[in-house]
Amino acid sequence: MLTRTPRRRAGFTLVEILVVLVFMGVFAAAMVKLLLRQQRFYNSASQLIQTRQQIRQAAFMLPGDLRGVSRLAGDIASMSDSSIEIRSVFGSSVVCMVNSAAGWFSTVPVQLGKKSALSNFRVLPVANDSVAIYDDGVSISTIDDGWRLARITLAPGVVTGDLNNNGCPSATKLVQAADLTVSNPSYHITISPIPSPTIVQGAAIRFFRRVHYSLYKWATDGKWYLGYFDCLPVRVPNCTTLQPIAGPLRPYAAPGTTSGLELTYYDSTGAVTANRTLVSRISLVVRGQGETTINLTGAAAIPLRDSMRIEIGLRNRN
Repeated sequence: MLTRTPRRRAGFTLVEILVVLVFMGVFAAAMVKLLLRQQRFYNSASQLIQTRQQIRQAAFMLPGDLRGVSRLAGDIASMSDSSIEIRSVFGSSVVCMVNSAAGWFSTVPVQLGKKSALSNFRVLPVANDSVAIYDDGVSISTIDDGWRLARITLAPGVVTGDLNNNGCPSATKLVQAADLTVSNPSYHITISPIPSPTIVQGAAIRFFRRVHYSLYKWATDGKWYLGYFDCLPVRVPNCTTLQPIAGPLRPYAAPGTTSGLELTYYDSTGAVTANRTLVSRISLVVRGQGETTINLTGAAAIPLRDSMRIEIGLRNRN
């Protein structure tokens, strides 16, 4: 009689299963640790980029306005170690037509068919903005040349004009007939006091308004920001509400320490000055502060702080 040897059932032993589970656990733990580390690095890098973007934004906006400031023209209204109020240029153009008796002039539009760039506006001029028009005076010498300051009383955009009207006609040779459109008008600017009779076609124009920058604590979240407002005479209220435009920055601190915004003013000899009529150079330091701690190396998390320093030379600083 033949006997059969029972076949061994295929499968894994308990020891083999346990070994596999241990290896899988080690691998899973390593993967989770790596993923957490990558997530932590990503969050920290994002926080670092965001903070540096806020610093660059603050360091870009302020110098852009400060470089156009002239102490000789009285453009600095007030200044401190954490704030400054200035007359800020927001647009420029040239005179297309001028009527001194009626008290108005017109500008060249922004886009010209000849591809010339004679006008540029960051914001459009409105009533109660200020304007400076360059007046060559009566003589051909520079003795009587200078900027004439005035307040805008009306500033509508116009798309038509002739030599007896209030636009910028093609007869002036500054524009072509197709240049003036609803989206690309000439501006008819009525001012007070009226333009000088010696202001001529092609004279340079600068538009400006009073603006304020300061480091302040925003009540909404209790953090510190670079704040901004602008002011117009006659408007009620004269100045808009202070609004954050960059930040968060480090809290206010004494000059020379860790303040989020630090302004230092120098005269033409390089000495620090508090006299706004003597300022020739402004040192700007912006110190940013992250909203959370960062951890780029896997060590202990640290507060994120970064800074940028810029030196700004003013116009007519000598």
